[in-house]
Amino acid sequence: MTAQEGLEVRLARGAAATQEIGANLALALSPGAVIGLCGPLGAGKTVMVRGAVQALGGDPRTVRSPTFTLLNIYPCSPRVYHFDLYRLHSSDDLEGIGFFEFTHADGITFIEWADRFPEVEQLLTVRVDIAFAGEEDTREVSLKWLPAGGREA
Repeated sequence: MTAQEGLEVRLARGAAATQEIGANLALALSPGAVIGLCGPLGAGKTVMVRGAVQALGGDPRTVRSPTFTLLNIYPCSPRVYHFDLYRLHSSDDLEGIGFFEFTHADGITFIEWADRFPEVEQLLTVRVDIAFAGEEDTREVSLKWLPAGGREA
């Protein structure tokens, strides 16, 4: 099975392995792709974006969780839009920050806490679920590649 045909599950031991998964994911995507990052606090969602930004030619040291700013934009090729929806409460909040203007635009959009809003999940190209996997610094990373529009086949 290729990545484009369904589900990939990988084990990441340490932040560097999580960054590498993010890097490989970014290199497999085209502008307009929307990636939903789902998992508990501290699972490695931002770490994965750091790997993507580095792979696309940006400075990984600038990658921070946009928990309070809601959106960070990284000058890469293509550009990376990094949303954090943790503090949003309703679909009106999404409209208020201009969220839908960025998705499927000229860059690659990473969305932390994408599973909080059904209308966001419908936009996804890839859904990434990150879960703690027993050992202290080990994560199970599931990548679900979705057909256009984010709807499962």
